Amino acid sequence: MRLLTATFLLLWSSLMHSQTILITGKVQDADNGKPLAYAHVGIPEKGIGTITGADGAFTLKIPQAYTQSKLSVSFIGYATFERPLHNIQSPVTIRIKAAPTSLQEIVVMDERAVEDIIRRAVRRIPDNYPNYPNSVTGFYRESRTNAVQEYMYLAEGVLDIYKTSYRNTKEGQVGLIQGRKVILSADEVEQHSGFSSGHMAAHRFDFVKNREDFIDERYFEDYKYWIESVTYYEGKPVYVIGFNRAEGGNGRMKGSVYIDTLSYAFLRAQFEILPEGLRKIDDYPLYAGNWKANRYTVNYRKLDDKWYFSNALREGVYRDGGIYSNEIAITEIQPGHGQPVPYLDRLKRGDEFLEITGEYDEGFWNNYNTTPLSASLKQTVVQMRNQEKAVEVFDSTFIARLQTRRDSILRSNSDGSEIMGKITPSMDKPDGFKWRFQTAVGLGTHFLETPAANMRAAFLENADGPAILDATGEWDTRSFEPIAHLDFNLFFHPNFFVRGGWSRDLWNSLYRERSLGLGTQLNLSKGRPFFLRAATQHSHHKYARLVGTADNEFGKFKADKKRFNSDRINLYYGSRIHSLKLSLEMALELHPGQELFIRGGYMLPFARQQHLYLKERRQFFNKKERLPLDDRILIERNGEVFDGRITSEQSFFVTVGLVFK
Repeated sequence: MRLLTATFLLLWSSLMHSQTILITGKVQDADNGKPLAYAHVGIPEKGIGTITGADGAFTLKIPQAYTQSKLSVSFIGYATFERPLHNIQSPVTIRIKAAPTSLQEIVVMDERAVEDIIRRAVRRIPDNYPNYPNSVTGFYRESRTNAVQEYMYLAEGVLDIYKTSYRNTKEGQVGLIQGRKVILSADEVEQHSGFSSGHMAAHRFDFVKNREDFIDERYFEDYKYWIESVTYYEGKPVYVIGFNRAEGGNGRMKGSVYIDTLSYAFLRAQFEILPEGLRKIDDYPLYAGNWKANRYTVNYRKLDDKWYFSNALREGVYRDGGIYSNEIAITEIQPGHGQPVPYLDRLKRGDEFLEITGEYDEGFWNNYNTTPLSASLKQTVVQMRNQEKAVEVFDSTFIARLQTRRDSILRSNSDGSEIMGKITPSMDKPDGFKWRFQTAVGLGTHFLETPAANMRAAFLENADGPAILDATGEWDTRSFEPIAHLDFNLFFHPNFFVRGGWSRDLWNSLYRERSLGLGTQLNLSKGRPFFLRAATQHSHHKYARLVGTADNEFGKFKADKKRFNSDRINLYYGSRIHSLKLSLEMALELHPGQELFIRGGYMLPFARQQHLYLKERRQFFNKKERLPLDDRILIERNGEVFDGRITSEQSFFVTVGLVFK
């Protein structure tokens, strides 16, 4: 079997090589030879490409079908390079010339005029950016260093990304096509877990889509704006507008934004969060919290007549000097309306990317472009790979599935691609199951039947003495009580959980119930999750109906351990019940963070005690007390002394609500 698998891999690898053109090289400044990092290299009209690494290096794999196309290299502030693919010999060094900057047109612009440029660019967003959903393929990498700049881990993956229309701010979807990781410092990673939501970078860092506040007119008074220069991109002039927090304002960022002077499209932004902005606990989609700095660079590129999110880099600096970085590069834009990521393939916002990626192996990604590693990270990975031998995992079915997508997965690579390789197709978390917590809220009905009756309740001064409180009332027939419900489910196993619940009435009764027990679940669907859950709990239930309101002419009195002094006091009669609570529910997952459920259950009482309940009225703090029946309490039903239960022995309930995960 192993020989067959190895033979298949060799044949598949040869096929892939024969169907792609490999171009490697570097992009440099034509005047001084300095490498240009994050320049775009590709075939723009086909919607495919990559970006250069920190040293200007790139590796681009192009399908044979595009051999008659031109290779294009573009970088803001530089002349665009174009040359037919058949005229390029790999490896190639591409030198592009800086375009001159100009301030002639804009020296007289005041701040209001600069703000008007941004206003106009925002108004043009529906024209300049896709007004329909689109699907793209991206390459994502995240890494983390400690205080002495030693790498702790590296995780990266090929992502299936669904971007929603720029006419709204609804967040898109992300699926993992393939991922891999290397743990460089296991002890430190154990102490400092990976970050959640990093894989959402193509959505989180899209400042145009999210209308970040430095381009939002509502926040203009919090910022000051000025023209830094006019530069060029693909031969067209571009405004470079600087911004910072205004004196006395509440601006959270500073940086520069690039706007095409002809179409007023946003092309790029470089910005960082100011110390005041970092104090926010939650600033999603951007990062906030205990950071020393957060810096972002975001680029867009044009395909046909629309501009698309192209790539972004975010670097977060810890208080101790360590750095957490996210890089995302869009490597292919699929034409036409996009398709949502299949439901079961979607990554959740709260997922930790480090935990859903496999291990590094040799050879597998030799046919897939990856964003270049920095020299220091490359060296660290090589050292780590020299110290341990990877265990190869082959899955021919999974590889065949990837082969069908080979033309759409075109990414950037590095000179050090020999240290990149195949990873396991498993999506299981490496450290096993982790406890999960869910909250459920719902509204429902508890079918507690109470008959019509003429009721009287009295609280006496003593067994033979006068009544301190005396109330009468007519009970109508009641078949059910409307209730609100709150649950907490703690999963200690994928299919088993501890459940705690609380319920109370919505009006006209005294209804309090709490429960605790165990439950299990089963997913009945191979598509969108559809769960069947059963639970067994111990229920402690207090239920009483209002007899009436008594005028307190006695004055201050003591009931059990509490002193009452209110002029008017409600008297309720009912029971405190201990039951075995059995429930069965069905839940349909609406999206990864939410479910819709319907639950039915049955109460089997095993202990019950009747009580009179007192509750003050017209007090700032209304006192309440539960009194067991004794010779100071008189209850009558239809003119006869009564001390029995008011509901049927057993009962059932129905609840509909939402589960939040």
